[in-house]
Amino acid sequence: MHYWWVSHGRNYEQAIADGMLWACPDPDGKLPDGVAPLKDMGQGDVVFNYFGPYVRAVSLVTEKWQAAARPEGFESQLGEPDDGLLVRTTALAKDLRVHRERAADITEEGEGPFNAAGKPYQRYITELSEEEGQALLAECGVTAPQTSAGSLRGLPGSVFGVEEPDKKTLTTIRLEQAHLRKHLLRGRLKAPCALCGEDLPARLLSAGYIKPRSHLTEEERMDYAGSAMLTCALSCDALYEWGYIVVGADGGIHAGQPAETERVRNAVDRLVGRHCTAFNEQTQARFAENEELMLAPQP
Repeated sequence: MHYWWVSHGRNYEQAIADGMLWACPDPDGKLPDGVAPLKDMGQGDVVFNYFGPYVRAVSLVTEKWQAAARPEGFESQLGEPDDGLLVRTTALAKDLRVHRERAADITEEGEGPFNAAGKPYQRYITELSEEEGQALLAECGVTAPQTSAGSLRGLPGSVFGVEEPDKKTLTTIRLEQAHLRKHLLRGRLKAPCALCGEDLPARLLSAGYIKPRSHLTEEERMDYAGSAMLTCALSCDALYEWGYIVVGADGGIHAGQPAETERVRNAVDRLVGRHCTAFNEQTQARFAENEELMLAPQP
């Protein structure tokens, strides 16, 4: 994951609303230094959207660059071509007000988006260091909801025990979950749990991956429609994430890992036989892969 500072012009509102970054070569056909980084952006990268004098949004890159014609509303300068580069993004947080003076204090003088006088360079994109990106995230107050077991499966003690994730990985996970949560909830204050079907307040729902994060590719992790679902924190989230229940090829909920106590067995029994509402043509492959992992003999 990389962090990027993007200085927008008058098309800021459109860029955020449409979820895109776009720029074109100069009249000589060369990519200016401040535009070339578009080609380096990857899925899951963090973008700080600046439109003077504030950082006004934080976005995630959802698709790497592609060739694209000038979007409507993007005014051309004298001699500029209409063919350029487009990167797709999605806003995690909008209507922020982090002043450029505070941002200049956080970023490295002369090397980041600002000159030694604290004024922003006339540059579209600047890459930030991990330390600068982390500090700006904190300053913007951008955090995801409490991560669920589904986002962190693979921690010591789980059936996929691996090394504990470091701070950078945890930040990536939290940003991914915020991205998933936003698109799964779609602004709703209440939504149904995909497993028990109960309609619950958003704060009692977790956005989690259908199969363990460590077994997903980067592209799959960004595919919220095919790789994620909403589950309730009352019990379904933990039962699914720890493999006590699985979703079969018919979309039905089945018992998975053996329950160690009567209370767990009773909780599993209440769900077995129900249909998982997140099961469809897009998600069935992830559910099948998760079932195979959960039911495989553990070393």
